Amino acid sequence: MSTQNDTFILSSRGWLLSGVIASLFLFFTMTGLTLFQFISGAFLLSVLVIFRNPERNTAETHSDAVISSVDGVVLSIEETVVDDQKMSKVTIMNSLWDVSMLRAPFDGVVEGFKIRHGASLPLYHPMADTLNEKAVLSFRSAKGDEVYIEHLSEQSCFPIGIEVEKSQKFKEGARYGFLAKGRSIIYLPEHARISVNAGSSVRAGESIIGYLSAA
Repeated sequence: MSTQNDTFILSSRGWLLSGVIASLFLFFTMTGLTLFQFISGAFLLSVLVIFRNPERNTAETHSDAVISSVDGVVLSIEETVVDDQKMSKVTIMNSLWDVSMLRAPFDGVVEGFKIRHGASLPLYHPMADTLNEKAVLSFRSAKGDEVYIEHLSEQSCFPIGIEVEKSQKFKEGARYGFLAKGRSIIYLPEHARISVNAGSSVRAGESIIGYLSAA
């Protein structure tokens, strides 16, 4: 099943793991091993929370709106340069208890993507940017605006999952991947109008982080 069509209440990525843990929980319950029952029950609850997959819809009808691709808290908003192009950089941190599904920022096409498999160091480690798992994607809107999204994993036993193809079309809010815990950076064109502030909480597929039109 593709991530885009993964609409069950629990993501298909978590089916096998939750099934195994649920079986252990049932076994320990039936055999009266209370301590192991408690431990497996706690693990099962944690997995169900991490892999939960709620439906999300934005009430925004503006065609230039850019929706957050990830749940979390906005750390910073900065100006930067990417390939000699000035862009606005919105950095978002998501915790292990946020919804982990990644979603398309608008109706558009995947221009390109790359994934680097690697370590899972804490983000304050000086080598995290170089060694940690990272995924970088480029989405292009119907009007030709390009938005870059970078996901960097942090201290998680669950790898980044990205299921896209070049030139694949996505509807706004469609699922394209999974990030259990880490940092996401959304790069918007210089002319984009940012609608969040540092400290804002955002929800993937629902919260508007900006508009591609300046007006």
